[in-house]
Amino acid sequence: MKLSELFTIIFLILMQFSWAQTDPIKNVYNRPYVIFDGCDTAEDKEKCYEINLQELIGKQLNHKFFKDSIFYLAKRDTIAVPINILYDEFGVIVKDYSLVTNPNTESKQSYEGLLDSIPRVKPVLDTYNKGVAINISSIFGYFLDRTKDSIMPLVGYEPKIIPFSIIEKAPVYKGCDRKLNNKDLLKCMNSEIYKLISNNFNINLASKLGLSEGLKRIYVTFNVNKKGKVSDIRARGPHPDLEAEAIRVINKIPKLKRPGYFKKKPVKVPYSLPIVFSVTE
Repeated sequence: MKLSELFTIIFLILMQFSWAQTDPIKNVYNRPYVIFDGCDTAEDKEKCYEINLQELIGKQLNHKFFKDSIFYLAKRDTIAVPINILYDEFGVIVKDYSLVTNPNTESKQSYEGLLDSIPRVKPVLDTYNKGVAINISSIFGYFLDRTKDSIMPLVGYEPKIIPFSIIEKAPVYKGCDRKLNNKDLLKCMNSEIYKLISNNFNINLASKLGLSEGLKRIYVTFNVNKKGKVSDIRARGPHPDLEAEAIRVINKIPKLKRPGYFKKKPVKVPYSLPIVFSVTE
């Protein structure tokens, strides 16, 4: 019996949205950045904050509960730990909108417990010395010293890829308004990619492959590089021909109007989606 396919493209973006980043201006705020405990007299208080927070997180990661899973799952001797923290106007972490991410991609568990170890900070102050909430994102690098059974901070670590969860300025897809916030930019990008796949994916291909009935998925991942171009496309699906077709279509994504930015520098941003379709008799 001949198979016919009903392709329903479903975009379930496997990323977490970040809140729009606050970017205080020094001549508008009496205190333009949070002050970490012990950083009051530091010349570069922002750098002092990052160094102290990286060391504090490192100490927590060295606790047996975290360390054993990291050493067991890590494929390399270095790990990157994305951190996104929302401080309220009193310098207290708003846990519902803050995240320390598990560095092991094999596990989706977040390290929520680590947030409890981060002390209260002195908040950003406006021109009237009133506290101002701020969202701060960082990615800390750590070296896994297996000979000493220790996780060591990598000072000055620069990540190669910045996830959407902590990106400061999201990539801007052609046809999307760059004035949108990160969440809406991602929605717009999803919509435009949906249109591209719907218009270009060969929906007759599966009928020639003898696939069994049921729901099928092609998982696609790629990066938006520092120039706003799609790169490193990968696909995993029920047949090599479907994987090749997914890669062919994603390659049609035009150069983006703007790449992602983190700490005022263009960065590589990962993107992933499943293409879901149903095979019926």
